Amino acid sequence: MMKSEWNEEQIKELLSQLPAVKDHRSPQDIYKRLTMAKRKNKPAVRWIGPACAAAIAVYIAFIITPHFFDQAQPQQKEASQENAVTKTETEDSPKAASSLDHTSFVVPEKEQDNYITVAVADADTSAIIPVSIQKTNAYQTIQDMLTVSSELDILDHAITIPSFIDEVEIKEKPKQKELSIRVHQPATAFSVKDDTLLKKLLKESLKWSPYEKVKFLSDQNETGVRIGSYGTFTEISIPKQSKRAYYLYKNKQGNFLIPSEKTFDTVKEAIKEMESSSQEDTTPLIQAGAVQSVTKKQKHLYIRFSKDSEVEDSIAGILMIEGLLLTAKEFGFTEVTFTETRTNKIGKYDVSDAIPVPAAPNPIFLN
Repeated sequence: MMKSEWNEEQIKELLSQLPAVKDHRSPQDIYKRLTMAKRKNKPAVRWIGPACAAAIAVYIAFIITPHFFDQAQPQQKEASQENAVTKTETEDSPKAASSLDHTSFVVPEKEQDNYITVAVADADTSAIIPVSIQKTNAYQTIQDMLTVSSELDILDHAITIPSFIDEVEIKEKPKQKELSIRVHQPATAFSVKDDTLLKKLLKESLKWSPYEKVKFLSDQNETGVRIGSYGTFTEISIPKQSKRAYYLYKNKQGNFLIPSEKTFDTVKEAIKEMESSSQEDTTPLIQAGAVQSVTKKQKHLYIRFSKDSEVEDSIAGILMIEGLLLTAKEFGFTEVTFTETRTNKIGKYDVSDAIPVPAAPNPIFLN
């Protein structure tokens, strides 16, 4: 390596001839800029995996049905009525208010002709769930919807009427308020439990229809058909006023309003039952002590809440109001007035005025 021939004095002389350089920044400013430069050089962390997972989850939730998508988060804690739904938006958030305006678990009376209600059963719990399937065209029949019901993805293990009697021909007679079911292939391998479940499904499906009775015909068009161990099915009457209470039934797909198996003498008794829910796998819709009084005038029901009750504009509030409306319908009431609520608006309802009872529960929109 070559040794430098410059001595210290020569280097000083050369440096003195260079132009002067001045930095007018304060020491604090210089330190701040150095700190910012270090931050900029730090590599950014990218959460590509979770972001993609979230997008896929939203897409899957969207393609199920708009109805279930509006029902908020289905995998939240399942506890009491207070924890039925955890709100992710604040009460005064415009987005939350807009969502609640479009959230409902019943079919309005004015939209009755756009839906057909059929029943499905949860094979894991034997719970009977009435679902109102929106027509995709005006010519769809009960038989069409029974076929659709066996394809719905609302239960992990669903039992439908076609699960028992698949080869049937259903004829509707609106003038006689009668439905005839012609069974081409009688099923004989049913247990007594299955026979009972089939009758429950038939009654619940047709309760929401214009028909008051079901007649069974054989393949030879003769009255009566042997189904399972029950014997011969000839005719089943369909009571429209079943005098039942309503509970909340929850699963991974969403919230459902389902009727009680038990019947009650009065609507007051039914509403009282809605505070506790003695039926397995259901959640009460009303907090204990929330209803102060229940009175009636002809076909108008009046429900007064206690001053300490928490009747608010929320998912839980909507479920409670609509469950009470369905219970009122079970006893022949046509409208309900609620008093002593904390707000005049719950979901889409103006609770300061009388509310007509709905046509049916649990609307489902097919994509």
